[in-house]
Amino acid sequence: MSQKIRNIKLKHKSKPIRTTTIIFTLFGGYINPRGGEIRAGNLIKLLTPFGLSGNAIRLALSRMSKQGLIRSRKKGRESYYSLTKKGNEWMLAGQRWALERDYNPWDKKWRLLVYSIPEEVRHIRDTLRKKLRSIGFGSLSSSLWISPYDLKKELASLFKKLEVTKCVETFEAKYTGQRKGRKLTAKAWNIHGLENRYKEFLNKYSLLLSILKEKIKKKKMIDSGECFAQRFRVTAEFIDIALDDPMLPLELLPDNWVGLKAKKICLEYWEFLTPEVNKFVDSILKDGKSKGNQVKR
Repeated sequence: MSQKIRNIKLKHKSKPIRTTTIIFTLFGGYINPRGGEIRAGNLIKLLTPFGLSGNAIRLALSRMSKQGLIRSRKKGRESYYSLTKKGNEWMLAGQRWALERDYNPWDKKWRLLVYSIPEEVRHIRDTLRKKLRSIGFGSLSSSLWISPYDLKKELASLFKKLEVTKCVETFEAKYTGQRKGRKLTAKAWNIHGLENRYKEFLNKYSLLLSILKEKIKKKKMIDSGECFAQRFRVTAEFIDIALDDPMLPLELLPDNWVGLKAKKICLEYWEFLTPEVNKFVDSILKDGKSKGNQVKR
């Protein structure tokens, strides 16, 4: 692994990326397009630039294996990893949620959900809350949840899976209270926190992308391993934020919503660095060694 990759540091502080997000991003962007399987040693080499030790990576893989998300097989002394069917479904669902959703128009209706789940099965209640948040619902109180979108299909599947259909009621309503539009969404969702995360992402990667483009303009050499580290991280960081974004209609969000600009920078980064990144990843997967290729664009 090149010294540049080991030492790459970003000046801005940010929320740590979830390890599962990093691993899923690696498989979705790099491993699956190259056959879907990777040797354990190569996997560790591709992940260590992001502050993950070998032990931390193995622990994360062990947890994912217990969840049925990843499988391993032995070939001699070597271990090889690939996503299971469930793991691929999770990975693709995460990609669609983070990269393919749009801020859709609003029909001016609110969808309300209330539940009454006994205390003795509060673990189901806790799971329901997490799942509601994950599909974009916001909470006005502990048992009253709202969404501007019609999510009947998603809710039906969720209720069936958790066996809570008889414990839940859903409604469509028009809001007539004092908190209009954005004030209501600010109460039900942490819009301010989400906005700050997007702003930090945008400020950081707009600067780094400008630096890279300036290097290319001046015909300077750029390190393919550094390109991999930056492209991987920008993708993983964006996905980590977007997974928490309910993608509310733009009229319910602050003006000039920064999430749109952040996604644009992410996609621009992705396209700009792809050629160098592919060369670097291919060199790792070919012989397990980082060649630290110097590439001139």
